[in-house]
Amino acid sequence: MGVVFAVALGGAIGSALRFLLSKVVQEHFGISFPVGTLFVNLVGAFFIGFFFAYLVDKLAVNPHARALLITGLLGGLTTFSTYSYESFSLLREGETLKFLAYTLGTNVLGIFFTFLGYILGESL
Repeated sequence: MGVVFAVALGGAIGSALRFLLSKVVQEHFGISFPVGTLFVNLVGAFFIGFFFAYLVDKLAVNPHARALLITGLLGGLTTFSTYSYESFSLLREGETLKFLAYTLGTNVLGIFFTFLGYILGESL
């Protein structure tokens, strides 16, 4: 139960950060391109790489801290960070075909499922 609480706490903080950071960045640039979302996605991608390399690999932090920071905080900030790390891991392991299938599949299918959800929502 402690790990679940850590994920929930991190997720709440990450979600609030995503809302605030993306809003501030978007308002700063004042353009129609979703620069605020891009910003939080790239920040999340950077920090998941950092947390895995430093906290997990080097310091071997306990599962509760990992759950709080990686699954919770970064998951709440953005799910893109997990996608980036998994893609990077495939490249790092020399799995080029899996990397291509994963990245192309995630992007194409993600947009397709967004389209399907939009169509369904519009039809109700």
